[in-house]
Amino acid sequence: MTVNAGGLSWRELPRTAQLYASVVIVSGTAVFLQFWPDSLPRPALFATLLVIGCVMSTWKVTLPIELSSGSTLSVSYAADLMALLLLGPRLAMIIAVAGVIAQCTVHVKQRYPIYRTVFSAAAEAITMGATSLVYQSLGGSMGSVVFLELAKPLVGAIGTYFCVNTGLVAAAIAFSTHRSVWRVWRDDFLWSGASFMVAASAGACAAVVIDRGDTWVAVLMLAPVYVAYRTYQLFVGRLDLLERERSARASAEQANRLKDQFLAIVSHELRTPLNAVLGWADILRRGALEPDRHERAFRAIYDSARRQAQLIDELLDVSRIMSGKLRLELSPEIDVQDTVARALEIVQPAADAKRIQIVTDARGPVGTICADGCRVQQIVWNLLTNAIKFSSDGGAIRIRIRREPTTVEISVTDGGQGISADFLPFVFESFRQAEAATTRRQGGLGLGLSIVKHLVEAHGGSVKAESAGEGQGATFTVRLPIVAMCATPAEAAAATLSARPLESPDAPVASLNGLSVLVVDDDEESRAIVAEYLTGHQAVVLTATSAGQAFDVLRREHVDVLLADIAMPEEDGYSLIRRIRASASGETATIPAAALTSFARDEDRQHALEAGFHLHVAKPVDPRRLVEAIATLGRERVGSRGFSIGV
Repeated sequence: MTVNAGGLSWRELPRTAQLYASVVIVSGTAVFLQFWPDSLPRPALFATLLVIGCVMSTWKVTLPIELSSGSTLSVSYAADLMALLLLGPRLAMIIAVAGVIAQCTVHVKQRYPIYRTVFSAAAEAITMGATSLVYQSLGGSMGSVVFLELAKPLVGAIGTYFCVNTGLVAAAIAFSTHRSVWRVWRDDFLWSGASFMVAASAGACAAVVIDRGDTWVAVLMLAPVYVAYRTYQLFVGRLDLLERERSARASAEQANRLKDQFLAIVSHELRTPLNAVLGWADILRRGALEPDRHERAFRAIYDSARRQAQLIDELLDVSRIMSGKLRLELSPEIDVQDTVARALEIVQPAADAKRIQIVTDARGPVGTICADGCRVQQIVWNLLTNAIKFSSDGGAIRIRIRREPTTVEISVTDGGQGISADFLPFVFESFRQAEAATTRRQGGLGLGLSIVKHLVEAHGGSVKAESAGEGQGATFTVRLPIVAMCATPAEAAAATLSARPLESPDAPVASLNGLSVLVVDDDEESRAIVAEYLTGHQAVVLTATSAGQAFDVLRREHVDVLLADIAMPEEDGYSLIRRIRASASGETATIPAAALTSFARDEDRQHALEAGFHLHVAKPVDPRRLVEAIATLGRERVGSRGFSIGV
C-alpha cells in the first residue's frame, strides 16, 4: 500500500500531516537500518524473490479515496511473506522496500513527490518489522518451513501486515483530509482484507513448496495472487462507478437546487415590474386615478417596463456567453472618456434620485482603443449601476480612468455596502448574491457583474473586485487592451440592437420627417405602439397585419423603410423579405428593411440578415434606438436607391 502520486505537495499538507509523515519516515528509516542484513545467504533465491516482488508491485490499483492523491494497492505482499518465510526478516525487509519503490516509480501516471516515495518505503519498513516480530513471537520458523507449524504464526503475520500497512497509510490520508483515521481505514481499506488473506496465503503456500524443492509447483501459486489483483481491479472499478454515480447524483441535486433558485429569482424579478405595469395600467384604464397623479402612473409603468427589458437583456447576454456565441463588433477608434460619459448619462437619473455624487477622475489624455464601444459602455454602465444600488443615499462614487502603456484602466469606487471576505471570490459568478433570495435588500438577477467579467475577458482584458469588508465600500477595476483585432465597418453596421444598454430617456432623438415606413406585425398592440413611436417623430406610417397584405401595400404605395415582424401566421417575415428581394420591381426589391422581433438570439439575428433584412431589432425595443435605426435606413434610401447595410 502506497500513497499515490499527484495531489498535495509537502507545503500544502496540514501541519499535523507533516508531523505525522516526518515521524513515520524517521521511524521507518531506523527500522530499516536495524534490519539491514550482515550476509546474503541463498543469493539466487534472494534475487528471484526480489524480481517477483518488484513485478507483483506493478499489479496495482488506484483506490477511489477522498484525496487528490489517492492511494495504490498492489499484491507485492505475497512475495514479501514468501521472503520472510524462506529468507528471514532482514532480507525480506530489503525485498519489501524495493517492491514499494518499484510501486512508486513503475507504471505511474505522474511522478511521485519524493516525500511520498520515502514515506511509503518507511511505512513498508515499519510494516515488515512489525510483521517479523509477530511471526517470530508466535513461533514461526525461518528457512525451514513446516506447514503444520505455520498456521498460527502465519495468520498473525498476515493480520499484522494488513493492519499496520493499511493503518499507516489511512492515518496519512486522515491527517491530510481532516477525517478520522478509523473512518478512512474502515471505508477505504477494510474491504480489501479478504483478498489480502487469499494472496498472502498463496504466497505462504508457495514458500512451503519451494522449501520442499517443488519450484514449478510454486509457480502455480501465482494464479491466486493474480486473481486477488483482478479482484482488486473489479472491486475498485465498482467503487469508482459508485463514486461517479454518487457524484453525478450530487451534481444533479445541486443543479436542481440551483435551477429552483434561479427560477425563483427570475420569477420574482420579472413579476415585480410586471405587477407595477399591470397595476398602474389597470387603474388608468378604469379611470380611478386623479389627473394630477397620471404622471406618477406613467413614470412607474415606463420605469418598470425598462427594468424588465434590462432583465431580459441580461438573460440573453448570459445565454450568449454560456453558448459561446457572444459577438463583439470591434471598432478601432473607441473614445474611452466619451464612452464612460455616455454610460454616466444613463445612470445619472438613478444617482440623482439617491443624491449620489459621481466624480470622474481622468488624468491626462486617455485616447482611443480598439473595442466594441457599446459593450464597453455596457461594462461601465453595469459597474455604475451596481455602485449606485449598493451605495447609501447622499454617498459618492468615483470613476477613475488611466492610460497605461498597453492597457486602459477604468475603476469604479463606492463607499457603500461593501463585500465580505467570504463572498468576494464569488462576486463575478452568475446568479450569486451575498444575501438570501427572500431576505435580500436589493433586486436583480445577480448577472450584472458576471456579464461584466465575460465582456471584459472577451476583449482580452481583466477585471477584479476589492473591498475592505462589509460597510467599507468596494472598488471594481477593469483593464482593457489598447490594441485588438477589429471588425470591418460592414460587420459593425450589421450588429443587433438588442444587446445594448438602454439609453437615457432625455437623449436627443433623430427626426423621421418625410419618411414613409411600413410596419408589419400580426399583433395589434405591438403594431400600434411602434406606429405611435414613429408617428410621434414625424414619420408617415403604413401598417399591415400579414406578409401578404404588406406585399400588396409595397406594390401600391411608396415606402422608404420596411419594419417587419418575423413570427406571423401563414407567411413569416423571412418568407416576406425573400419574396421582396426576388421581386421584379427594383425599388421594392432594394427597400431597406429591419426585422423587429422577439426572437433575439444571435442565430436569429444571423437568420434575419441572411434572409435579406439589413438590421435585426429585438423586442422590447428602446424607442430611441428604433427611431435612430429607421432614420439611418431612411436617409440612405432617400439619398441613394438600392442601399443596404451590413450584409
